[in-house]
Amino acid sequence: MKYIISLFWAFIFSFIAIFIISSILGSNGLSGENMVRDCFILSIIFTAFVAILEAIGFDKKRSEN
Repeated sequence: MKYIISLFWAFIFSFIAIFIISSILGSNGLSGENMVRDCFILSIIFTAFVAILEAIGFDKKRSEN
């Protein structure tokens, strides 16, 4: 369940990041369809990165207890 929540927040973060980057650099014809696709790809990468960090034990809350 926490990975689904992580995927949701990663999608929101990636949408904001792509929007800011495309606003600064210019869209160059970036359509809404491509932007949503890029958000999905980036959010999956973020969620996979969080899962890998948790799998190798990079969780500071658990190490303190």
